[in-house]
Amino acid sequence: MAGLALLSTVVAMLTFFAGLKRIGPVNTSLLSTLEPVMAVVLGALFLGERLSLRQGLGGLLILVAVVVLARGDPGRPAEPGAAGA
Repeated sequence: MAGLALLSTVVAMLTFFAGLKRIGPVNTSLLSTLEPVMAVVLGALFLGERLSLRQGLGGLLILVAVVVLARGDPGRPAEPGAAGA
């Protein structure tokens, strides 16, 4: 139990915060969004789990969202008429 607690909790949190310091909060949040996709893919590759069409589409939607967010320009102000006013 101690090994499970140390590896899956303590080491994971320490490496997460080290990565947060190194690449910044925005990139860290984008990478964290990919965590469920990677868990499903690794489960399929190493544990022989079967993926359904719904899971594949969900993973694709997550990947599209990450690409859209990564390509966005957060420093650019919104145009005055863009909010429907």
